Amino acid sequence: MPDKIVVRDGYQLQNYLQPVLSQQTASGGAKLDKATVRVISFDIFDTLLARIDTPTQVQRAVCRRLAAKLPTAITEEQVWQSRQRVERQLRTATSAVGLDYECRFSEWVPRWLQDLGVAPDAVTSLVNFVLATEIQLEQQALYVKPDVVAVLQWLRTQNVRVFAISDMYLDGVYIRELLAEKGLTDCFEQIYVSADSGLCKYSGRLFEHIRAEQALEYPQWVHIGDNPVSDRRVACQLGIQGVWLYEKQELLRREQQQLSAEMANSGGLWRGQHFFSVLQQCLRVQESNGSNANSFYFRYGRDVLGGAFSTFMLGLQERLQHKPVDKVLFVARDGFLFHQMYQQLAEQVPNAYVYLSRKVITAAATADGLTLEQAQVAFYNPKQQGLKSVCKVYGLPEDEIKPLAAVHGFNDFAAPLTDWQDQRLKNFLADDAVQACIRPIGVEHRRLLEAYLQQVGFFDVASVSLVDIGWNGTVQKFLKQTFGARTDFPQVRGYYFAFVPKIYSDFGANNFCEGIIHDSRRDNACERIPAEFEEIFEQGARAQDATTVAYRQVGDRIEPVLKADYAPDRQAELACNAMVAEMQRGVLLHWQYFQKVQQLSGYRSADLLPYVYGQLERAIVYPSRLESRMLTRLVHTEDFGDDHVLELGQGFLGWRDLLRPGQLWERLRGAAWRYALFAKMPTGMANFAFRMVYLHAVKK
Repeated sequence: MPDKIVVRDGYQLQNYLQPVLSQQTASGGAKLDKATVRVISFDIFDTLLARIDTPTQVQRAVCRRLAAKLPTAITEEQVWQSRQRVERQLRTATSAVGLDYECRFSEWVPRWLQDLGVAPDAVTSLVNFVLATEIQLEQQALYVKPDVVAVLQWLRTQNVRVFAISDMYLDGVYIRELLAEKGLTDCFEQIYVSADSGLCKYSGRLFEHIRAEQALEYPQWVHIGDNPVSDRRVACQLGIQGVWLYEKQELLRREQQQLSAEMANSGGLWRGQHFFSVLQQCLRVQESNGSNANSFYFRYGRDVLGGAFSTFMLGLQERLQHKPVDKVLFVARDGFLFHQMYQQLAEQVPNAYVYLSRKVITAAATADGLTLEQAQVAFYNPKQQGLKSVCKVYGLPEDEIKPLAAVHGFNDFAAPLTDWQDQRLKNFLADDAVQACIRPIGVEHRRLLEAYLQQVGFFDVASVSLVDIGWNGTVQKFLKQTFGARTDFPQVRGYYFAFVPKIYSDFGANNFCEGIIHDSRRDNACERIPAEFEEIFEQGARAQDATTVAYRQVGDRIEPVLKADYAPDRQAELACNAMVAEMQRGVLLHWQYFQKVQQLSGYRSADLLPYVYGQLERAIVYPSRLESRMLTRLVHTEDFGDDHVLELGQGFLGWRDLLRPGQLWERLRGAAWRYALFAKMPTGMANFAFRMVYLHAVKK
């Protein structure tokens, strides 16, 4: 009987085979003559190919898709039970005629559909659908193990025949298709699958079948596989040199994979944990294949922002399927990345990236004059400068407004207005001379904006979805306010990453808003985590271009006018563009694999959100020192035409700062990312304590 040979990875396998094929003594003590080694065969699944998820998950995904195709109301679970029942029947029938306990998928599928009560005239098309779906999902779930390719390429230089052998219900033609998709077909002279012959490795009969067909002698044969029984012991009993590929870490990974899939049945955050563990395995494989993941910002986009943004996009897909619209418009600038992600989808609603901003929308809304509510919008900026900010927000001429403001007691035009009900402000806005100065400017802004919206097809459809990072929904609010009287104004559905309507509560009829990741109206403290560091999500999603400050007519076209690159805040932004681009590269890679895993799992955004909130909680409340240092290099700018730059990094706190609660509170209140201030403290206790205080305050 051949020696007991155990190797732990592809490198050890090649080290074993090299002396075997060069008449040297192998490490296990076996001495084989090169002249007698004619064939080296490999098991396929878990030896050459590994899975990102369990076979059961793939099969259930097929059942889920088939259930959606069936004309009668049959649940996914009923389809799954039928599949298992027919499989047992076919295996039993094969065994009864003297073959092994095996079946063939091409024979199994028609019987399965008949068992489900599918009409005979519909069977053929559904058979093709099931076969294609099973292969497609298997292709998505399988990947070539990293060290396999090198071994197979090396064997092609040796004077030896290489076979692939598998105990598998899929027909050989489908196994060849799978291997071809992975680029491995040319590595094998022959491919044998138990489904074709009804003979399996575990009984030894598939080995015997191959020996007879290829006129082999067992001592000429070395077989490698991960199963210690069918790949090593049975092979050795026949006289084949069986080699057990015992990969301890891989076995542990598969055990954890199975446990994760089982725990997902409990619901809650376990479905998200299962989903993202599968996704992380995809990304690890992709990284092992030589992708460039050296950039911190790339990794942060891939591993932190990627989960939140991808779940948002999944939620958007679900809503567009549930309540279809005629057109989807992604709003500049923070809708840029979402537009890029949407364009990767196979099924899309007509869509466009549109150059809108709070500045151009609100400016157009002053065509009928400036109201107190509109003026107050400028004061939400923490660095507001009173009427000076109002002029910047609405594009009003300061030189003409200043004298009029002085009449109403505004001696310092740039003084912040803390009292938003200031009587001076009310008198100023009630002045006909002030409104006469404002209206013509607003009318021109409105004319150009209306022409631009006409150009992008906004008024040509009955329903439109606006997609943006969100927060207050200013663009959507003022679009309705400015053009809502038009008879062709569409029904608007705004879908935002986060929606916190602090400024506006009434958006008018047929004007729906929803925050998919966070909506403050749901009153769920756990989902409010994005509001604790809004700026990182805006930075991660924004375009490289400057904000839109106006429009101009060029021939018969309306073009956006972007803020000049020489503006101080734009200069700061340009310095950060490379970092933002890297984050977005990471997000897009995450999204690519997110879609594949979602097709396998069938999970919806609601299944993933509890885990996503946990991911964001970790990243925002308990950042590492590296994260705090690197992310605070970014700067944040407003899109209201101001030159203000919000520095995300404002130093770090130490234990001594805790002894000055007044100063500590002021620093925390003014910080864009409060939790980063604690980054240099040796434990996360300060972050935890502050988080508990915040949640307690929110609960109250």
